[in-house]
Amino acid sequence: MLLLWAIFLLHIVINLVTFGVLRGLFITMLSLLLAFLMYKISLKINLPVKRYSKIQWEDIPWLYDGIARMANRAKIPMPNIYIEDNPLPAAYSFENSIVISAGLLDILNEDEVLAVAAHEIGHLKNGDTVIFPLAKYYKYIMGGTTILTMALIESKHIKFLAGLVYLAYVLLLNKFFRSREFKADHVALRIAEVPYALKTALEELKYYEETISGRLPLPTIRPSVERKEEQRQYWAFVSTHPSYDERIAKIMAIVEMYRSLEI
Repeated sequence: MLLLWAIFLLHIVINLVTFGVLRGLFITMLSLLLAFLMYKISLKINLPVKRYSKIQWEDIPWLYDGIARMANRAKIPMPNIYIEDNPLPAAYSFENSIVISAGLLDILNEDEVLAVAAHEIGHLKNGDTVIFPLAKYYKYIMGGTTILTMALIESKHIKFLAGLVYLAYVLLLNKFFRSREFKADHVALRIAEVPYALKTALEELKYYEETISGRLPLPTIRPSVERKEEQRQYWAFVSTHPSYDERIAKIMAIVEMYRSLEI
């Protein structure tokens, strides 16, 4: 996190060198404002009614009650719950809402679905639904100012430094995102009624993706899934999410630590 802030400050310095002090500060403030406006505009976009259904207690009582109990343990307001009409298993969060796909409900049992929801509650509690989009939008704007720097500045050293700073920001941001996934898992293990269900849920999702990507010789309809082992091994540093194996290993370590404390 400190390195990410250092890169951000270095980018500001490059703006000052490229555009002058006043213009550089103006461009920096404008970039931050644009990122914030893009985030606020994204909140105004309504989910398509045909694809997303907001549920109440009477729709899926066990899911609604389970999320309500976990939100209470996490000390956050009750989130909105949406079911996405999507055959692929998925779950994600935005603002104060959790989205669970129909595919996830199909392949996981109730405890596992609630454990996945607990992970999303972890993102809500940690403020990731604000941090993630702001950081991503600023990345796009930072890319634009980096291109301007390379076009306007004559110094090859400054051009090289600007490109290097942007690349470092992207890679460190991805690393930061991965660390937040682990942090959300940690919250999930504290608030889930069956904490170990998060491990089994990840194992089921891993098995599912391996099956439909053709790595297991089982008959199945194959949706588009791009999560290959080779990509995880050699390109992990550009990924925004840790691998299933990494998450499972950390979950097992945390659960064993809790068990040892209970003895």
